[in-house]
Amino acid sequence: MKRRNFLGLGAALGVTALAPDLFAKERFDIWGMPAIPSTMLAVATMQGELNKTHDMKLRIWSNPDQLRAGVASGDMKLTAAPSNVGVNLANQGIKFGMLNIMTNGLQNVLVKDASIKSIEDLVGKKLIMPFKNDMPDLVLRAICKKRGIDISKIDITYVQTPPESVGLFLQKDYDAALSIEPMSSAAILKGKKMGVDVSVGFELPEIWGESFGVKPYIPQAGLIVSLDYYNANREVFEVFHNDLQNSLKWILQNKQSAAKIGAQYLPAPEPALANAFERSNLTVTKASDLADELMSFFEVLFELNPKILGGKMPDKSLFL
Repeated sequence: MKRRNFLGLGAALGVTALAPDLFAKERFDIWGMPAIPSTMLAVATMQGELNKTHDMKLRIWSNPDQLRAGVASGDMKLTAAPSNVGVNLANQGIKFGMLNIMTNGLQNVLVKDASIKSIEDLVGKKLIMPFKNDMPDLVLRAICKKRGIDISKIDITYVQTPPESVGLFLQKDYDAALSIEPMSSAAILKGKKMGVDVSVGFELPEIWGESFGVKPYIPQAGLIVSLDYYNANREVFEVFHNDLQNSLKWILQNKQSAAKIGAQYLPAPEPALANAFERSNLTVTKASDLADELMSFFEVLFELNPKILGGKMPDKSLFL
């Protein structure tokens, strides 16, 4: 029976308002992070093949506390997260796996004084940054430890969110702000309007590579997923992976249009988003294809503080 005829028959019988919608798409809910990789999620949600068969919805969490609460409650089955979060969840017995990596590092240090060009130059200076004891803080502490810098000699102020950090950096007498994209690009543009000369002093991925003798990449964040949800929908996730790869290609070829889409989800204006794509080290790489790099990265974090990973190193089966 053709769909039109079926609906006509249903209406004639007066049952369509009460019967379940047999043609409704399955839901596919995604939570993104308040950072530039969520633009890839937004584009994939709008333009990908999975959108043809699923009712896709993207929402953005605002801080790590909301992320952890959402995962613990079961509300977030698929979400972008700092890469250490997936390890920590698994080591706590929560059945989550790491689906992919979506950025190899998007942290940088904004400065008002162009003579600040390295982490060593931050000693004795006032630094503001978001997310104490989470990924930006962990990366900074790991680099300082490796380079023999006493981090207590950097006057650090922690705040709750990236927008709060760059806002106070522009308004107050902070020398530097550890920031993430696209907030860094937004701060530079905002500074021009305010008459504050802001620039990127240095990129954390480059300092990381220099410090640890590795490529200038930090496998900073990606998607984590409930294992039960993943195992029940593996074919769906293969389609979604291809959609994300195509999304990244499209973004890099259509930055202005991509910025318009990203601005619907992220707390940054379109010009800032367009400027941020190139220096965000965006990627769509399955976690299983980065197992060695991820294990090396986690070894550094584990040496810094085992609690960051839930008390032990991850099993490679975590990487999907």
